[in-house]
Amino acid sequence: MNYDESHQQILGLVLALMIFGVSLELRLRQFASILRRPQPVLAGMLGQCLILPWATLAVTLLVDLHPGLELGLLLVACCPGGNLSNVMTHLARGNVALSMSMTALSSLLALVLLPINFTLTSSLNPEASAYLAGRLDALEMDARSILVSLVFLLGLPLLLGMLVGNLAPRFAERIMPWFKRFALLAFAVFVIAAVAGNWQLFAENLGLVLFIVVLHNLSAIVLGWLMAKLARQEGANLRAMVIEISMHNSGLGLGLIFAQFGGEPNMALVAAFWGTWHMVSGALLVLFWRNRPLPAAEEGLPCAS
Repeated sequence: MNYDESHQQILGLVLALMIFGVSLELRLRQFASILRRPQPVLAGMLGQCLILPWATLAVTLLVDLHPGLELGLLLVACCPGGNLSNVMTHLARGNVALSMSMTALSSLLALVLLPINFTLTSSLNPEASAYLAGRLDALEMDARSILVSLVFLLGLPLLLGMLVGNLAPRFAERIMPWFKRFALLAFAVFVIAAVAGNWQLFAENLGLVLFIVVLHNLSAIVLGWLMAKLARQEGANLRAMVIEISMHNSGLGLGLIFAQFGGEPNMALVAAFWGTWHMVSGALLVLFWRNRPLPAAEEGLPCAS
């Protein structure tokens, strides 16, 4: 599998630039509004951090898959949201402030919940537990790496973008179209690079693995919609919640698989397919929502026009 830490760093820098461009349109009042009405964040965390991992366990107990594939599904389900979801929310004309808040909170919660969720769910799956053969205790989160990623890939670009947008709005308006074009181009490059870099691997496993990953991701999309409805969210908030819950940091999962599970091939396949497919499904959601009108009261939210 083509997994190179240097490539990951380059993609991280590109993503930071994309977050900066998205943040040019953000205002403090949008984050203040989330603090006053935290229901969508709380509902999103409930769906993403608790319901999805345990619902995935229930499915793995019902179907007969290779234990490595089931472990891969469980690990990805336990992973937090990724920063690319913020850009996708922007392109889909969703609430970017809500998306970024959910990404940051789920990443922080993952320091504790990811090991707990994965250890418990995998131990309750008899075949998966036997397959790991006592290696459950080996799963450890690199807190420093996650915190550094949050600061440099989300916090710093967000802060700089908001500073420019709020202190120099005319300058921000001039450069914003360029960053929007850059975001679209970079996203296309992400998808092409992800597929091309592992084309042979994907071509050999386009059957069962892709099928279960697509169904798993679709279930996350449906869960995002249900949680939004449960929290009585519509419009831009609903779009943000659906995208956030359905786009997980599979790169983190892949890193854990190589670092702590010896690069177990079936687990790695699931994480790699997830990392590619959720960009495709995200793009489909963007195409579905991009030209659909928002309620009049939400037209002032950050959006990609």
